[in-house]
Amino acid sequence: MRAAATVFLSVALLAGSLGLGTGCVPDRKKETDLLKPPKSWQPKDDSMTFGSKNLDAFNSMSPDDREAHVEALKGKAGAFKGQAQFERGSELGAGISNSQYGKFEATAQVREPVLYEITIDYELFAAEKLGHGYPSGTYVGFTGTVVEVEYREEAKPRKLIVKLKDVSMERLGS
Repeated sequence: MRAAATVFLSVALLAGSLGLGTGCVPDRKKETDLLKPPKSWQPKDDSMTFGSKNLDAFNSMSPDDREAHVEALKGKAGAFKGQAQFERGSELGAGISNSQYGKFEATAQVREPVLYEITIDYELFAAEKLGHGYPSGTYVGFTGTVVEVEYREEAKPRKLIVKLKDVSMERLGS
């Protein structure tokens, strides 16, 4: 009888320390706040090179006009401005494709459509490490020089793939 009481008391103490049976409910709001983007997260903003207004204009251009627009962007060193969610970063060896744009590469995405169903994938290159220590999904802002823009307008959903060099990146909301 004494052993049963000891076991019952041990289970009751363990349940109490875990918040079981005490009406303790985890705060769901705090959990969702951790996943919420920072206030500075505005990838659709007009100040972004491919924000919704600028992307709408780009989408409406003829293929020749788009090509001319991309060439004009390439001529403006460091003028491209964007935001995305960091995916991963890596160091590029001398013989690896795209290594001429920088020693380090990072990939980032705008997962939610910027305009209609159009999403954007970024390949970012720099001489310094990009996103070192950032977990996948970190919200980042960056500037750089356009190397290449591929618009997959026939794909469903449509997608832009943008390569930038000489990138400067910062974590948003920090």
